[in-house]
Order: sequence, then structure tokens, then C-alpha cells
Amino acid sequence: MALIDEDELKRQLKEQDFARLYVVAGDEAYLKQHYAGRLCDSITDAPWRDFNLHRFEGKDTTAVEITQALEVFPLGGGRSCVFVRDFALEGMGGDAAFLALLRDLPAHGVLVLWMDTLPFHHKKNKTLLDAIQAVGHIALLARPDEAQLRRILAGGAKKRGCQIGAAAADYLIQTVGSDLNILLNELEKLCAYTGAGATVSNAHIDAVCVKSLDAKSFDMVKAVAAGDGGKALRLLDELLRQKIAAPMLLGSLISNYVDLYRAAVALSAKQRPEALAQVFDYGGKTFRLQNAGRLAAKMSVKRIRHCLAVLDNTDRKLKNTGLDTRFVLESCLFGLLAG
Repeated sequence: MALIDEDELKRQLKEQDFARLYVVAGDEAYLKQHYAGRLCDSITDAPWRDFNLHRFEGKDTTAVEITQALEVFPLGGGRSCVFVRDFALEGMGGDAAFLALLRDLPAHGVLVLWMDTLPFHHKKNKTLLDAIQAVGHIALLARPDEAQLRRILAGGAKKRGCQIGAAAADYLIQTVGSDLNILLNELEKLCAYTGAGATVSNAHIDAVCVKSLDAKSFDMVKAVAAGDGGKALRLLDELLRQKIAAPMLLGSLISNYVDLYRAAVALSAKQRPEALAQVFDYGGKTFRLQNAGRLAAKMSVKRIRHCLAVLDNTDRKLKNTGLDTRFVLESCLFGLLAG
């Protein structure tokens, strides 16, 4: 029994090789929901599922209630599944009743703890970690990297009767972000828009998909770099009309300029900007450094430093003055353009 990843969880599901306990955790919400649901469906036999699947909300559930549900023998001779969403595992290492529950999990049932919105830092809960691993697994479902996202999108498009190449998949990720749930929702729209047998293009993505805040703010950065103040102001106006909070908008701009600075420093050292992805833990967002590298190649480090100073000053104004936020943000853009 151990920490397992998505591949091992897939194997156990395929081979029906189940432990008595699964903690479904990690930082990819879509995958957690997907595999928690698959565990429920696979552990219980379809004809008896209504009887043998017991669902609980963690905030309304106690260890005693979970124990009582686990003690119920399954109908039909199969397995029962007790499924609990967002049970507060943090700090349960000192709860004698819960540790006793884990030690005595029955052979006829499987306990699935889906950490949907609550965190579980297994490294900080040594006693609980040992108790869990004695009888089951912690499935850590991490966010897919870019290559995995491309494969997921290609497979998702194929299931929907269309195709998406690697370049279009990358553009979709850059446009809407790397959140898997959002990506698949946008892919659904794209395939309905293009029709069966079609190949998704960048033009289709521009026509149908909603750009993420980071993508829109990067468009502003590009407009500023090109000296196109009119476009930058139009983009700012669009974001403000969408009621994007000023601190979020500024934070996204700062994040993009930090990417630019890192890429510029890498280029000045004769290094590829993407090489910094692991140093700064970009996860599945290496494309940010690639995009920043293309733009940074046309800008001086001195100019980027000036822009970061303007952004820092703007942040202080937003936090410490009562000035109108539109005025502050427009002044920020003029300061960036003057760099």
C-alpha cells in the first residue's frame, strides 16, 4: 500500500484490484472528481449499486457514521463502497476513533475519501499517513503537463468526432488556461461548432472560446511592447466591463511581466527560457515562458525592469489610496508605454 499516481489507479480499476481504502487527493480537481466517480462505479456491482453505495458529505459526517456504514454487508455477494466527499482528514492523526476505524476496515467494503475542495498534506500527517498506507492508497492526481494535456485534448476531440493537432491544442491551452475542466468544456463547444470530421483550427478557437484573464492580460503586454496604446486601453476597458477586480487584473499583468523578466535574463545568459520552468515550478504552463521569450527577445532588460517598477507603484496605489481604480490602471498603462 502506498502513494499511487493516475497510471497505477487506472491499472487497479482495469484489473478490479482494489484496496480497502482510497484517499483521492491532489491539485487537479477534474481528475479527482473523475476517478472518485469511477471508483464508486467499479467497486459496486451495477444491479446492487443503490443498496451497496453509501454517500456522505464530510462536513455532516462523523467517524462513527462511516464505521456504521462500513459494517453493513453488501447485497448480492459483491463489495460495498462508502464514499465521503471532503472529510476533514487534516489533524485526524490524533483522533483515536478514526484511527481505530482505519485499522478495522472490513474486507467486504471499500472506503473512498474524495478530497474535493479540502486539502490533504500527507507529508505533514505522519501518523495518519502510516495508518492509511497500512490498508490502502493515497491517489495523488497532479495537474497534467503540456504533453499530457495535448493527448487528453486529442483523445477528447476524437471521441466527439473531430480532430485537434498539437499546435491547435497548444493554442487552446494558451487561450483558455490549463485547467482541465475548463479545457474540456471549451473542447465540447469547439467540436459542436466545427462539426463532425472537422479539424479544429486557431481561427475556430478565436471564434468560440473565452480567453482566460492571463491570456487577455498577455495581449495587453504585447500591445504595450508594440507601442499600441489604443489597443492596450481597449483591452483594459473590456476587462473592466467584465467586472474583473482591479487587484486580480494587476496581479495577472505582474505575473506576465515577471515571466518576461525571467525569459529576458535567460536569453541574456544564452539559455532557453523554457529551461526555467522547473526552477520556478511552472507545472503544465511552460508555454508562458515560451511566449515570454519571443516577446522578451524584442525588449531590453532595462525596459522590463522599468515596467516592473511601474507595476509595483501601481500596486501600492491600489492598496494604499482611494483613487479611482480605472484612473490608476490607465495611468499604469501610460507608465508602461513610456518605458
